[in-house]
Amino acid sequence: MMNYWIFIAGLIGLFTTAIHIFAGQIEPVKPFLTTNLDNVSKATLLACWHIVSVTLLTTSGLLTFAGWFDTAQYSMLVFMIGLLYCLYSLVFIGIGIYFFKAKALMKLPQWVLLLPIGLLAIIGSVEF
Repeated sequence: MMNYWIFIAGLIGLFTTAIHIFAGQIEPVKPFLTTNLDNVSKATLLACWHIVSVTLLTTSGLLTFAGWFDTAQYSMLVFMIGLLYCLYSLVFIGIGIYFFKAKALMKLPQWVLLLPIGLLAIIGSVEF
């Protein structure tokens, strides 16, 4: 039987991956690449951007797979992926507060997708 918590976390993750890859190229990647930063800095940050893309795609695929097949052997992996996504959301919230104070949650809204993925994965991992 399918684990809906984990499967939905995976689907939200795949949706988030698509937003990151396609919408992220418009804002902030393309504007960032036109700045006066040196090319090593630009290349490093662009590589980090695409490392995030790979991480989002891989973990979302794993969550979708684990949710579809609902096997207890993946419970620790799913829990750790869920924890990772919760920590990602806290990074966005913390950096947002540092830079934008009261407008943090609106200026860096990525946490809105990352936190539910993490929480759904964690909930689903304890229901195996």
